[in-house]
Amino acid sequence: MLESVEWGEFRLGDLFEIKSNPQLDKGNFVFSEKAEYPYFTRTAFNNGILGNVEYLDEEHKMQGGCLAVGMIAMQFFYMEKDFYAGQFTKRAIPKKFTLTSRLANYFITVLNKKQKIFQAVLVRNFEKVFKTEKVQLPIKNGSLHLDFMENFVAEL
Repeated sequence: MLESVEWGEFRLGDLFEIKSNPQLDKGNFVFSEKAEYPYFTRTAFNNGILGNVEYLDEEHKMQGGCLAVGMIAMQFFYMEKDFYAGQFTKRAIPKKFTLTSRLANYFITVLNKKQKIFQAVLVRNFEKVFKTEKVQLPIKNGSLHLDFMENFVAEL
């Protein structure tokens, strides 16, 4: 499968937009196992989720379908559903494609291989470094080969 694929180089800034999350402390939320919204933090455990929280408001709720990263561990996680986030977290929002769980897993693997690079820079410089960092990805006719990525993860 891999030997038949053509690869291309992409800047992460051409693929994803980085957005900061509202800076809310966990004390602002009501935690409950039955609550609807994941509370994403900078932890590297449990997919970055500290627990589930009750609805707070629209202003602080983030739309799912993105990758989230904590600024300490610098590990990326897929946030399928709408969520709230703690301090020192950001989102990577796809620019030209929609994330599925399989595509998210592919990109998480690629991005988490850059963890040491991201950890080596100050938090305030993360976005600048992220935008210029380059990755090798499958292409077809010069464009991202999203179907290959989906199928590759499905085969694992």
